[in-house]
Amino acid sequence: MPRTTKQTTSRTTNRTAKDSAKPAAPESMPVLDVRERLREDILTCTLAPGQRLKFDPLRGCYDASVGTLREALSQLVSEGLVVAEANRGFNVAPVSVADLLDITELRIDLECKAMTASIQDGDDEWEARVLAAFHLLQKLEGDMQREREQPLWAARHQRFHEALVSACPSPWLLRFRRMLFDQARRYRGLSMKHSANPGRMDQHRQLMEAALRRDVAAACALAEAHIRDTAKTILDSLPGYGKPPARKVVVRRRAAAT
Repeated sequence: MPRTTKQTTSRTTNRTAKDSAKPAAPESMPVLDVRERLREDILTCTLAPGQRLKFDPLRGCYDASVGTLREALSQLVSEGLVVAEANRGFNVAPVSVADLLDITELRIDLECKAMTASIQDGDDEWEARVLAAFHLLQKLEGDMQREREQPLWAARHQRFHEALVSACPSPWLLRFRRMLFDQARRYRGLSMKHSANPGRMDQHRQLMEAALRRDVAAACALAEAHIRDTAKTILDSLPGYGKPPARKVVVRRRAAAT
């Protein structure tokens, strides 16, 4: 018996409704993989600040199609690591003294907020994470200059700082903190070969000890000094970027947790 128009329409409607109810497809692995590889190359300055990102050389380097590269680069635009220009394609986001100083001030605020919450809420497992992360970072101290040129040092350094704030209960705070940490990592990559004390293990040890004894005021003061010292090292080692503009210095007092 032939189907009526009403039956066909009804089945089509049901099938459309079922399809629309399906969850969105997960991000394809090729795009995810290419995005992460591009991000790492930008953060380590393998792709230099301001560099034009042409599709032809990128296709060969990342073994990806133009469509995959376009999607990956568009996602990195939202992270502030890539700049898109109308009808001109993509460039690695530029760096500047003003940008570094802005990142530095925001990092201090968010790092201290996350550190305070983490110290207050941290349990025995948090202490173990901090100790383990510092131990792994410290093992590179003897050959730090060479290791800093490899992904291992960067990974362990990031793991240590993330361990310190890992007990912070605010996902949004940790997300924005991580974004600023990545932005600052680009500047560290530009100056890492010029620092007299590349790893600053003394600062890392003091920071760990203050956190483990639950001294919020000391930990925040050390975190601020650590971030500012990193910014100063970058500015001193990159004279081509010029002198930083004059800034009004505001002294903020941080009250110890009760």
